[in-house]
Amino acid sequence: MPRVVISGYHGFKNNGDEAMLYAMLKALDQRIQGLEVVVLSKNPVETQDFFGVRAVPRHDLRTIIGEIRGADLLISGGGGLLQDVTGPNSILYYLGIVSLAKMMKKPVFFYGQGIGPIETLLGRTMMRLVANRVDVITVRDRESSDELCNLGVVRPLVEVTADPALGLDTAEIDPGPGIAILNGAGIPTGDGLVGVSVRGWKGQSAYKTVIARTCDDLIGKGRNVVFLPMHYPEDVAASKEIAAMMKNSPFIVERQLNFKDMLSLMKQTSLIVGMRLHFLIFGSLLNIPMVGISYDPKVDRFLRLADMPSGGTVENLDYQEFSACIEMVSASTGELKERLARKVALLRQEALRGADLVEKMLKG
Repeated sequence: MPRVVISGYHGFKNNGDEAMLYAMLKALDQRIQGLEVVVLSKNPVETQDFFGVRAVPRHDLRTIIGEIRGADLLISGGGGLLQDVTGPNSILYYLGIVSLAKMMKKPVFFYGQGIGPIETLLGRTMMRLVANRVDVITVRDRESSDELCNLGVVRPLVEVTADPALGLDTAEIDPGPGIAILNGAGIPTGDGLVGVSVRGWKGQSAYKTVIARTCDDLIGKGRNVVFLPMHYPEDVAASKEIAAMMKNSPFIVERQLNFKDMLSLMKQTSLIVGMRLHFLIFGSLLNIPMVGISYDPKVDRFLRLADMPSGGTVENLDYQEFSACIEMVSASTGELKERLARKVALLRQEALRGADLVEKMLKG
């Protein structure tokens, strides 16, 4: 039986990364009979229970070496693992795992990676040295491919696919849990529900004031606003901070939601406004018109792929422009839903192509 080890940001209660892992596992299982998977996780017990695969501690070096030695392939991804804007640890850890695999002469597959920003000399040097030894590289957008080229990664040929989470099958989404969560929290359902996803970013606060003011406007026009935490509990704290700035009262889901519950709940919204990349990706899968707020190039990249509008950046979020963007989206929902459906159908095909390439690689 073929055996793979998956290295990613797993076991951290981040819905985006867990959704990517689920979509990858599902796509691989449908293509490769008898595939055995081991996931490197911060919380192996939780990962095993939820996904039904073996998981081991992501910082237990001896165990990791043993798992990679017994594997046919290391998969690194998906998502924005290879960046250093949040500090040097991320890129050094993930490239370290890749280096271990190459030292043991194991093939490595980059699965739907989002590359950059990589700003430090150490990070850029490590990327050039390590990524040039990877066997297959797939990235989730054209800009990531360009970034690899700029870093001096000249082999192997880079394939542009899509974010693995775009391979999720929306037919599996049961609206029941989402409705139950909303009802249990006393949150009205219906066409007027606006989902909002926020996060803290580098100590900045001006953007929070703009979001608070705009959410007040939405409530003043008869909409219900609910803040949804993609990364628990950090996003709950950011949501409460913005709610405290508001004159009107929004709703906040304060409990931890897994990605399935989040998708189920989002199914009840008619508009989303968000910072988190996978909140926007979830919205696109559900064909919900959206306005993004960019804190990182990956958000801009996805909005361009989905042909959806950006309300501005965290650094320069302007109330007038942001409000006008939300008004435009609210007035154009039919057209935007048609456009989004066409784009997502194509992106889903690209997301699933990553699993096709893994299958081809394992069958050699």
